[in-house]
Amino acid sequence: MKLVVAIDGEQSAQSALEYMLKEKYGQETKVHLVHVLVPGFADAKVMGIPDVVADEKKKEQAVLNHLAHELKKSLNINATTDIITGETADVIAQVCRKIGADQVIVPSHARQGFSRLWFGSVADEIVDAAPCTVVVLKMPQDKTAKSH
Repeated sequence: MKLVVAIDGEQSAQSALEYMLKEKYGQETKVHLVHVLVPGFADAKVMGIPDVVADEKKKEQAVLNHLAHELKKSLNINATTDIITGETADVIAQVCRKIGADQVIVPSHARQGFSRLWFGSVADEIVDAAPCTVVVLKMPQDKTAKSH
């Protein structure tokens, strides 16, 4: 099986790992871990301003490396990692096509109401764009957030 796992921070990496352990993916599974950087204003470097894109790349690469290590340790799976700039759903679909993925795992922040209307659902976009089966993982809700 060829599997793409879209990662957006530590919480999504932990959710993906728990799912993969529960589903008992075998060592023959080819796993490609991907984080997508969405292009924006922070791409332009300005003297005296921290390079937030470089900081995000460094942080997310550490998350990807840790997940790859855990997959090797727990399931004896060798995972590759990638950080790619672009629109998330398009990038994930392209990676799936490029490696001939059978499945893609994506986190969902389960936005509702105005937040979902304003930000949309990247998971929904990936479901529409991906050329393979999409497993959407519902992320745990932030217990400190107030719901209105």
